Amino acid sequence: MNTANLVEEINVFSEQKLKRKDDLKILLEMSFKNEKSALLENLSFTAKYIRGLERVLKKGSMNPEISNIEQIKQDYTNNIKKLIDQIKELISLADTEVNSYFEERYFKLTQEGFQSLSELLEDLEWTKMYFNRQKRRTTN
Repeated sequence: MNTANLVEEINVFSEQKLKRKDDLKILLEMSFKNEKSALLENLSFTAKYIRGLERVLKKGSMNPEISNIEQIKQDYTNNIKKLIDQIKELISLADTEVNSYFEERYFKLTQEGFQSLSELLEDLEWTKMYFNRQKRRTTN
């Protein structure tokens, strides 16, 4: 299957919620081209984990019973760094144009950079859920 078709399948699975399809396609292509499927698996897992932490932080700020908010924030920060390192590793064999694009789009410490990274996180979370569904289908 080519990556454009895979991205479209993930988009259909997500009910058209992907926001960074072209960039997701680049990550998938780099994964398949360079035999880095384990890294892609880890990247999508990290993204899904971060999205879960975001949900806990949103609910936790309104819930006084959650006492370990600072620990959750630290875990969130550490995993954002981990995710960025995973993306950098995945695109390390791409040309300088792709690396520069990702650096500018996702790794800059700006509001726009964080928003873009957040949208890519959502797409990677959908990717993880899609892959999980595919695994369940093949094991059943």
